[in-house]
Amino acid sequence: MATKSTGKTKKRVYDRSRGKEFRHHFVFESYGVKIRVTSNEAEAIEEMRTAVRRTFSNCFAELEGAAADHTFLLARNASGKDTLYRNSVKLVSRLPRQYVLDTLGAQIRLTVAEHAADFVFVHAGVVVWDDGAMLIPGQSFRGKSTLTAALVRLGAVYYSDEYAVLDSDGLVHPFAKPISIRGAIDAFTQTDYTLEELGGIAGTDRKPVKMVLITEYRPNGRWKPRRLTAANGIIELIKNAIPIRNKPATSLNVFNQLAKSAVFIKSPRGDVSESADLILQLFEQQSNKSER
Repeated sequence: MATKSTGKTKKRVYDRSRGKEFRHHFVFESYGVKIRVTSNEAEAIEEMRTAVRRTFSNCFAELEGAAADHTFLLARNASGKDTLYRNSVKLVSRLPRQYVLDTLGAQIRLTVAEHAADFVFVHAGVVVWDDGAMLIPGQSFRGKSTLTAALVRLGAVYYSDEYAVLDSDGLVHPFAKPISIRGAIDAFTQTDYTLEELGGIAGTDRKPVKMVLITEYRPNGRWKPRRLTAANGIIELIKNAIPIRNKPATSLNVFNQLAKSAVFIKSPRGDVSESADLILQLFEQQSNKSER
């Protein structure tokens, strides 16, 4: 959780970021958002450059000497417990290095999602089946990434396990970061899996959304899908839309475009070993109906 920043704190970070020890920088632009990462170690910058290229490969450009909209400062310590600031506000302080790097990556993605110029980002998993996209909106700890990975293992094309990136026509674009799944270590720690490890492939083109599936894992949950009205389905999207506060009209326009091609389905579900096949069967049934 971010701590409140005082004027004194801001000045201290401002001065440190321009000191000799903080001479390593990385500036890039993605979806119209310019971000600068500064650190006192070159190795940290190279690690973040690699992570950013992997996450934003379809919409990424490294910049030289450009002014940034948002700045992150990563202060590495000899103890291996580092500190992270965003726009002079301390996010984490003296925590284990890998945790801080993971936090930095997540915060960069969130910053782009909040401020993307011509796109609306929705917290959702996305796969494509039969040339149509399925959105699985939902917050963390709802089983979204686990379900996305299961669908990819069954042959669905992977688009995202974190954000559905929607353009003004309501079409979804790839955001193919490694899939992060909890459970391998404990219920909270995420483990990243590449598509090669899952036996999947990544999408490259924008696709129409054919289904929005509102679902979450429940122990002993039964798959009982019901169709929602477009209005109720859009409400579910609004709950998970990242820029809904600063771009409400744009977000609603995009969702209305999406609703022209999509059906909205809601159901609880049990384990993905039982529900993933049923979900793809339902997707095919709905696609066949829409083509008649």
